[in-house]
Amino acid sequence: MIPPPASEVLHGPVAALVQRCGAPTAAASRDDGQHVVFRSGGATLDAIVDDHATVHAIELTFPDGTPYATTVEGTPHRFVFGETTSNAARDELSASAETDGANFRTFRRDAGSDLVLVFDARTSALAHVIVGDRATLLRLGYVPDPSPVQQRFPYVAPVLRHTAVPDGSGPRATIVRVDVDRRGGVRDVAVMIGSGDPAFDAGLPARLAHDRYAPATLAGRAIAAGALREMRH
Repeated sequence: MIPPPASEVLHGPVAALVQRCGAPTAAASRDDGQHVVFRSGGATLDAIVDDHATVHAIELTFPDGTPYATTVEGTPHRFVFGETTSNAARDELSASAETDGANFRTFRRDAGSDLVLVFDARTSALAHVIVGDRATLLRLGYVPDPSPVQQRFPYVAPVLRHTAVPDGSGPRATIVRVDVDRRGGVRDVAVMIGSGDPAFDAGLPARLAHDRYAPATLAGRAIAAGALREMRH
């Protein structure tokens, strides 16, 4: 099983998680960010990364009984998946700034990042842990908008419509970042996480050059944007 990583993975390259956790099981561009997902032994680690493969948030889901240690405002804390309750977390972190949601509590971790504890709606026991930059958690919906009077512009990620390299089901996986222009064409392809098959990976930029996407939109207007794609082979 993947060991719960320390929050120090924030601002580091996703390649460091690959060395620690093995090859990702999925990668996707969603409206709330770029996700690279690792799974093993009932554990899931979802890393939200930028176009340069730098990690800005991690969401952890582990089997009941798995401990998770972290530091909040310089003080160490320990939580247990499936055991720590919402009220217990509130009491333990009562000195830290808190935001409540329907089934989560967000605590100020340090000057630029927060800790989110998400609880099972039925049992109130810890189900997920998210640690990340405040701006990323705002986009994910765990931090309130600091400027609610300003108009927000909804973002919709690019969606693949046609490709020369269909998804496979082999044991290897290559993750690429595709730069998509506002017309849905491919401007550039960069290998973000290699598969260990140099020939396959090196040929992808040329093979994917004529793929087509529904372009990303911001407030309904088409824009250029990056998209992640995982290809198994």
